[in-house]
Amino acid sequence: MSTKGIVLATFGSIYGEAVEKSVGIMEAKIKKSYPDAVIRRVFLADALIEKWNEKYDKPVQSLEGVLAEFKNTGVRDVFVLPFALVADQCYQKMRKAIATFSYSCERHVMRIHVGKPLLSSLGVKNYADDYVATIDAIMKHVNIRALNKSILLMANGQNQLEFSALQLKCLYGNGQNVAVFTSNGFPNFKQALTLLERLDHKEVLVVPLALIGSEHLMDFLGGDRSDSVATLLTEEGYGVTIWNEGLGENPFIQDLFLKHLAQSIRMIERKQQAHQPSHESMRDMGRGERTSRESMVV
Repeated sequence: MSTKGIVLATFGSIYGEAVEKSVGIMEAKIKKSYPDAVIRRVFLADALIEKWNEKYDKPVQSLEGVLAEFKNTGVRDVFVLPFALVADQCYQKMRKAIATFSYSCERHVMRIHVGKPLLSSLGVKNYADDYVATIDAIMKHVNIRALNKSILLMANGQNQLEFSALQLKCLYGNGQNVAVFTSNGFPNFKQALTLLERLDHKEVLVVPLALIGSEHLMDFLGGDRSDSVATLLTEEGYGVTIWNEGLGENPFIQDLFLKHLAQSIRMIERKQQAHQPSHESMRDMGRGERTSRESMVV
């Protein structure tokens, strides 16, 4: 059993095909990048775990279950990669659960390292800019289908400041034809409409800011229902195209998550190496011990 474990942690979804197109491919890329590590996929929503395991033959595990497995099989370092956009309530709940687990087995040698969501660093003081990288990844992926169109990014979230920051980064960078709105927070749909009017395009490409492109999400975006995003935009006189993929299916976004994981692993390995004495220092320590013993004999 490897002493390194990697946990791909996602809120989850009951839509199996959408999960495999995003979480499944992400998991496969992690396995390819770290063939010697033990890789596990977990859902963070207990209700979704129960529903998934009732519906599908291949079960999904809980975070606590995987951590207990790693503890019992001798994994020493666990790297948790949150497959999440922002540090929302689900992410905070995950960190709390990890802290509780670590406290309950504090004398055990297993160390748990939690990575960061997709939108974390603003690029200040020479740190990487997650927002610019995410915008670039989206623009690369939608490519030709976004020509001469406004892009409307829909986040299935609440009052997360990260989505407001993403809008500002778009306006000041490579997304000046991009409007961002959240389904239950700020900026809202009406505010995004105001920005679309200023952009003055007749066509709008709607791209979900959700990692798993579930049927429910796509119906909210492009369904025939009276309150779908496509219907509301059409009523405003726009031609509408729906990008029928979750953000987690975007290979450039997947690469950003891999980069976050690599940074987390590299940082911990450097810390561990810094705390390991060199061969020379070990030899000097040995000499010091012999000298001390010889002094005591004299």
